[in-house]
Amino acid sequence: MGPVGLVIVLAVVLGFWAANRGGPAQTAALSPAAGPGTGVAAPSGAYTLLDGTQANLSALRGEPTMVWFVADGCASCAVSIPAVAQHLGAFTGAGTRVLVLGIYGAFGQGSEGTAALASFGKAAAGSSFANPAWTWGLASQRLTTAYDPAGVPDAYYLLDAKGRVAYQNSVPVSTMGALLAHLDSVTGRPVPSGATQQAADAPMPLLP
Repeated sequence: MGPVGLVIVLAVVLGFWAANRGGPAQTAALSPAAGPGTGVAAPSGAYTLLDGTQANLSALRGEPTMVWFVADGCASCAVSIPAVAQHLGAFTGAGTRVLVLGIYGAFGQGSEGTAALASFGKAAAGSSFANPAWTWGLASQRLTTAYDPAGVPDAYYLLDAKGRVAYQNSVPVSTMGALLAHLDSVTGRPVPSGATQQAADAPMPLLP
C-alpha cells in the first residue's frame, strides 16, 4: 500500500472510530484543524499521570514538548506508537519531551483509566514503553477540548520553549519525516544524521 492509500485508510479508520465512539466528530481529518492554530499560545490544562499524580501542561513551558492525543481502539495510534518509539532518541537529543495523553473518556477515569492507558501503551510500544523520553497520562476534559474538541485521536502538537504551537499534524507514523524536520527548526538542535530521511523513507505499515 502506498502513502496515499494509507492516508485514506487512516482517515476512514479514524472517522469510523469517532462515529462509533459517540463523540461529536463523524469524520476525521488528517490535521487537527479545530484545535489551537500554529503560532498561538498553547492552552494549558490538567492531566493525570499513570501513578495518579495531577499535573498541568503550563508547568512544561521552558522546554519544547510534543503533546499527542491517543485513544483505546485507535488503530492508527497503535501503529504510530512504535514509530515514535523508534525516534525517541531524536526527541531526547533535541531536548524535547513527548507527552502522550489519553483523550478524556477514551480509557475511563481514575486508576482504571490509567491502567487501561498503560496496557494500551505497553501493547503497542513493548519494552520502549518504559523509556523515560516520553510521559503518559490521561487528559482532563478541559485539556482535551482545548486541543482536540472533536475527540478524534492521533492528533499531535509540537510546542516550542515559549509555549507556542510551532507545528501540528496527526498520525505520526505517516508524518514522521515532517515532524522531525519541524523538531529541528523549533529546537535549533539538529536531529541525528539521517533520522529525518530515514523516517521519510520508512515503509508504511499496514493497519491491523
